[in-house]
Amino acid sequence: MATQDTILNTFSNIFTNYGPSVFNGLIIVSTISGQSLIRKLTFSCPCAYPLNIIHATAFIFGPSIALLIFGITINQNTWKLVHGCCFRVTSTRHQWKTIIVYWISIISQALIAPIAWLFVAFLDGGYYQCLRAGDYCPLSTSPQCQNSTAMALDPLYNALSKSGTICAACICTLHESHAKLLQSESQVIAWMLLILVGVSAMTIICFIRMFDKYTYVQNTYVGNYRAEERKIFEAEAKEHARRVAEQNCKQFFEQGKWSKADWDSVSSVPFVANTYIWDKHLKADIDPHLYTPLQVWTNRKTVHDCKSNPEGSAITPILNVPIHSEA
Repeated sequence: MATQDTILNTFSNIFTNYGPSVFNGLIIVSTISGQSLIRKLTFSCPCAYPLNIIHATAFIFGPSIALLIFGITINQNTWKLVHGCCFRVTSTRHQWKTIIVYWISIISQALIAPIAWLFVAFLDGGYYQCLRAGDYCPLSTSPQCQNSTAMALDPLYNALSKSGTICAACICTLHESHAKLLQSESQVIAWMLLILVGVSAMTIICFIRMFDKYTYVQNTYVGNYRAEERKIFEAEAKEHARRVAEQNCKQFFEQGKWSKADWDSVSSVPFVANTYIWDKHLKADIDPHLYTPLQVWTNRKTVHDCKSNPEGSAITPILNVPIHSEA
């Protein structure tokens, strides 16, 4: 048992100290594995020009763009910058310098998976070979297209061969020497891409850290503090929300007899209070502190009970959630 705890603590410490690096490593490994799987299961160079160019380009750059969008989407800082930015209080709006710095950071992190995909795609060579195959398949010299009369009878002849200038059959059965040449070029591009990205990333990181106002130790402490603050805030917010929800549910079910209006009230979806979606004249007067239909029902019930019994005790807000009377 002690050995198991030691192993778990070791992995926990590694992830705590090198969390971003471990996460980036997992992204790279997953991207490489996914690329290899897609290459074997789905990619087949078409015997047609210029369809081979379109097909290869889609497989090289399509997943890269998708991974970039996915990386931006899953980054929490993306939504901290975007969410509610149109309604922020003026004093709490982000400065444009801060926005630029964070967007550079977000895009830089999101580029890890696309670059890994491009590196593996070019290192494999199959996509690039398909992309450039038309350059080595002229109709006049390709042995696969010697029977020009038979090919001319094909109704798709012009569409597949660039009006009779490219041998379509040669594209997917490229000569071995030409195939090796294109694969070699592709692998050179892959390593040049990796070196260029590595040198650029190292240079940018060095400049950023050279002009950082914190020392390395202080910067580590600040990062640890922000992480702990976020965890504690999320835990406290979850516990507070649980207590408020518990009291609202308790008040609803303690009523005992529920009317159709009661069930209709708590069964509706939360109201969308957005001036860019609804006209101000059509927007209902819903308090911003009431997030769900059950909270609205509880507020109305409490106000109604207070009006029915004005001599009773004062209304106590539920866990600092104010009670609002409707006009």
